[in-house]
Amino acid sequence: MTSQQNLTPLQRQARVLERLDEGYKTLHASLEGLDPVDAFLGSRWSVWEVLNHLDTEKFVAALEDIATEKMDMLPPFNTREAKLKSDVAHLDDNYRRFRALVESLTEEKMSQLVTAPNPENSFPALTLLELVERSSGHWTTHARQIVLTRQYVEAFNAKERAVTFIALDPDRPSELGVSAVGLLKHADYVAGSPEVLDAVRNSASGTELELNGKNTDEVLARMGRDTRAGLWVVICTIGSPSVSNPVLLKAAEEHCDKVVIMKAGQ
Repeated sequence: MTSQQNLTPLQRQARVLERLDEGYKTLHASLEGLDPVDAFLGSRWSVWEVLNHLDTEKFVAALEDIATEKMDMLPPFNTREAKLKSDVAHLDDNYRRFRALVESLTEEKMSQLVTAPNPENSFPALTLLELVERSSGHWTTHARQIVLTRQYVEAFNAKERAVTFIALDPDRPSELGVSAVGLLKHADYVAGSPEVLDAVRNSASGTELELNGKNTDEVLARMGRDTRAGLWVVICTIGSPSVSNPVLLKAAEEHCDKVVIMKAGQ
């Protein structure tokens, strides 16, 4: 395989175009025959969410501006503190608009039918008043979700960007303590051998990454990047990894900034 350093800029450009074209064709092939209902289903990521993730309109627009010399470089990445404040301020503004709208409604306007009868719609055949009644509890529902998420961030050292090993009991691998179940439930990725994944599947909701002995460095390198980005990553082993799989533990220590080992009974 030709090293990228040995390619000319034009050859690297051609490779970018080739990869873009291949990805574009592969994406559309993956969507062939997709039932629109199925597009919104999925345990972690639905097809619709993946498509939204691939929407890079702002990124492409910025690159166009650089290429046409409207700007010199990408704008600096806002600090997370600034981004959080901006997002909360945006939510606050939307809350005030929504509240003002509801407060201004007349009885006549409230009785107006605003959604057509449709069993697949979350809000079928509702009046404007009924629609805002249903929508008004949306913030409370997700506030509870935020509280729970913050509890698990604190409990499972997500700020330290840790990869957590859960050491399963060799005799009873499916028996898990409260903390282990909670971590598996909220982890973005759960890795392990096929037998280990079978043992924890009922408790895990994240994406499974199967370890087969040949892809250890590949998977652990990915986990290192993901944890640095703030994702929650779990690796399950039968017994302590220092005894049952020292190669896997060593790879984790090489690729990940921090490694935590917990017993499944916790």
